Amino acid sequence: MNALLKTIAMCLLYSLAHGQNNIYFNKFFNLDTLTTTSGACSVLQNGYLFCGVCNNPNDASFKQGFYFRTTDLYGETIDFNVLNYEEGITWIISGGNLMETVDGNLLIAASKTYSYTGVENDIILVKFNPQLGVLWKKILDQPGTSEHPYQVIPTSDAGYIMAGVQRSPGQNNRFYVLKTDNLGNEEWSSQYHPLQHGSAFSIYETDTGYVVSGYMQYPDTNTDMFIMEINKQGELLWDKHYGGDEIDNACLLLPNSAINNTYFVASAVRENTVSKPFVALIDSVGETIWSKVIEQPIGALQEAPLQPTPDGGFVCLYSYDTEYGYRAPWFWRFTATGDTLWTRRIPGAPSNNNTYLKDIAPTHDGGWVLSGFNYSQQSSWVVKTDSLGHTCSFIGCDSTVVVEVLPGIPQLFEGGELQIYPVPAATHLYIRYQIPAAVSPSGNAVWRLYNALGRQVAEAALPGNVGTEQVSVAHLPAGIYYYWVVFPASGQTVASGKVVVE
Repeated sequence: MNALLKTIAMCLLYSLAHGQNNIYFNKFFNLDTLTTTSGACSVLQNGYLFCGVCNNPNDASFKQGFYFRTTDLYGETIDFNVLNYEEGITWIISGGNLMETVDGNLLIAASKTYSYTGVENDIILVKFNPQLGVLWKKILDQPGTSEHPYQVIPTSDAGYIMAGVQRSPGQNNRFYVLKTDNLGNEEWSSQYHPLQHGSAFSIYETDTGYVVSGYMQYPDTNTDMFIMEINKQGELLWDKHYGGDEIDNACLLLPNSAINNTYFVASAVRENTVSKPFVALIDSVGETIWSKVIEQPIGALQEAPLQPTPDGGFVCLYSYDTEYGYRAPWFWRFTATGDTLWTRRIPGAPSNNNTYLKDIAPTHDGGWVLSGFNYSQQSSWVVKTDSLGHTCSFIGCDSTVVVEVLPGIPQLFEGGELQIYPVPAATHLYIRYQIPAAVSPSGNAVWRLYNALGRQVAEAALPGNVGTEQVSVAHLPAGIYYYWVVFPASGQTVASGKVVVE
């Protein structure tokens, strides 16, 4: 056995013990539901759970229910069930409407109306278990008003608190918070600045109460980001608003795990009628520690809760406008200092109708699972990415990449980027790379592909530090192949992995 074949064998043995599976999928589901609002997602031990609202396509009556779909790690449906299918229209507005309870079950917070006019909507809470079904249900009836929750979280007293909106007939939305006990019975609720138009989008518990964020409308500055803290009884402790003189987005909060009593803020501000990403860090009373506006036109911030990243930053979802004027999702990752680490537009999003992703959850392999819907086609949409935000390249695709890590070899994935796609490949592979200057100031690596016998079957130069190269694999028999990325001058190997040709 020659030296290279021995190296491949060692690589395979090591990968069995230490390898990492990067599983991608990018799927619409529209045959078993008529999904009308956004989906929420949760990560299970060996798969995922997606939740939303559905009609029965075979039932023309005035009924809706919650659906939950459990899938395996590849996004293939294992089970599909509908909860609380009954008369009325039900709404789930964001991914923050689904949470795991302290006893390992799940809670949905939504709003429900029994009238086609939707004049009065009540908050509905459903605690359920994917195997056992509904554990309890509570409808919080506020006569003469409509309520919609955007985020629900557990509280330290074993209850729940949710942020959202409340409005009376003929009235705009009002900034609203509602607190319940552990069985969903209301303990208190309150509007804040009840004479001003506003909405609450995210909420977190503090030592003294709860910090809540969203937007509020002011006569002089139009719509501003708005953040407040209330005590455990819902009484206002402080509030602040942020932004310019044009219409800004609502803001979302995320506690900063590295610095106690500080919060990341994500939003979008408008400058000369152009919306741009805004990120900030604030202290425990809302004072700005730093803030940044990213000079990149976007559509708007999506309601998906911010999620922390292992490096102390966070990810969020914005949207962009397609060439036909519709909205499509845009996945962003920020560092702990508010710099953009990467942005990803989800491949395959149709440009001629609206698509939204409304929830994000970190996965066991370091990637992300996203859920939402295609508004125009009324279909649910689920996406699995790797840690760099990449997914497979078209709606309906799924693939698996196994990255073989050689002992002692630094990976381009640490501070850089390497993606080989599509997987499996039929005629061509694409190599997308970003080589950090710290690894090589000039880049200029070489990508080499070997078959199982250790014979080199393809090669591509990777000029410079950043680029995308195309390699033909049309001449190769179907099977598994192994690649190395090396610097020819030094012989240093900086990445390795395998690809599948079909």
